[in-house]
Amino acid sequence: MSEITCHDIPPVKSDYEPIGNTVKVADFDVYVSIPENKSKPFKKAIIVSYDIYGFHPNLKQYCDILAKAGFLALLPDYFRGQTSESFEGGLQGIIKFLKENYPTEKNVEDTLKVIEYFRSEYGVENFGFTGFCWGGILGSVLCSIKDFDACVLIHYAPGIQPPEKFEKSQCPIAFLPAAGDVDSQPFIDAMKDKPFADKNIQNRFNDMKHGFAGSRGNLNDELIKKRVDEVFEISIKFFAENVGVKY
Repeated sequence: MSEITCHDIPPVKSDYEPIGNTVKVADFDVYVSIPENKSKPFKKAIIVSYDIYGFHPNLKQYCDILAKAGFLALLPDYFRGQTSESFEGGLQGIIKFLKENYPTEKNVEDTLKVIEYFRSEYGVENFGFTGFCWGGILGSVLCSIKDFDACVLIHYAPGIQPPEKFEKSQCPIAFLPAAGDVDSQPFIDAMKDKPFADKNIQNRFNDMKHGFAGSRGNLNDELIKKRVDEVFEISIKFFAENVGVKY
């Protein structure tokens, strides 16, 4: 289990100014960052799932960097404006709230709505997925959906287990855990017979705490900023190599 769980550290304050905009899909918002000097249709898009602190500038910055790399980046507001700061009862309260209000089935349903909308309205053909912390749990389910060509799971939450989840994966996955996060090797071993087995990667950030690349990452800290830049680089390279490739 992670040494530091999401409820232990509040989100950092950020002065980053997002460059994207927000559109409404069904009954929730989606932050959209569009590649510079490009217009519809967009062939490749990355859906990003935030941690339990919701629409934080750090996650929007990740989207904006993906957009600068040529991807349409989409950040759905799964929690409809709520964050863990509005939940009561510590970790158990957060878990209870999520299970009662935003169970995995609902989050998958919302993701499929995002896919349908952006295929229809923006002409997207291929999708990748990034999950931060809580979003990594969602990613461990979405990787079994053929709509996704690649997934990047960043300091995923302990609930990502068991490894058997990944036996159903339809796409390669990059695991980017922090120190203390669950070992990703069993997940990779579970996909050893997949046609994309050699595409799966793992890179543990042993000098980083859980949440460093999400809403709890202080980008004014030189080392954290360096590691977050590495996360950006790995994500972009992984998506460039795999989004648009079917197995």
